[in-house]
Amino acid sequence: MRVFAIVLFLIFSFQSWTKADDIRDFQIEGMSVGDSLLSYFTEKEIKKNISGVQYPNKEFILYYFKNLHSFRTYEAVTVAVKSNDKNFIIHDIGGSIYFKNNFEECLLMLKEISFELKKTFSNAKTGSGKVSHAMDLSGKTTQDYHVFELESGDNSQVVCLNYSNEFENQGHTDELNLTLGTREYGEFVINRAFN
Repeated sequence: MRVFAIVLFLIFSFQSWTKADDIRDFQIEGMSVGDSLLSYFTEKEIKKNISGVQYPNKEFILYYFKNLHSFRTYEAVTVAVKSNDKNFIIHDIGGSIYFKNNFEECLLMLKEISFELKKTFSNAKTGSGKVSHAMDLSGKTTQDYHVFELESGDNSQVVCLNYSNEFENQGHTDELNLTLGTREYGEFVINRAFN
């Protein structure tokens, strides 16, 4: 029932996004790529929510906001900004929904959301697959994904993360992420994030 309700909410949200070409036209919990986090949180609140997971290359920093009462769809939101940016401009934003002991439910939601995104980003280059997550050097944590790259190079992706038992024992829970990001951030993740 939970999957059905969330997918319906997301589908109705996507209806207004028909044939989109600019990632900045979309919102996750009211925030968009290109916005300043300072429009939503104080600098103190932002710095208090630095993610426990960071890239070895410190060009971008991640902030993690979880269980905020103002969130309507997602259980958590992760935001990437440039490390030296005093304006905290959003380069990537992702909403997370957690699936304790039910990864199949995550995969079902990934399929439904991907179907809607294909209609929304009809001119985008797409790709999908399953890979090991770079964070888990054992290769046991995997991610099923579908990515949509717009003509600008900006992108959206929906991912289901299936954490290994070791990571689950450290507090991680299988999750679905829907992200919106700039070309610059995407190139950073692919080419420099783990260098």
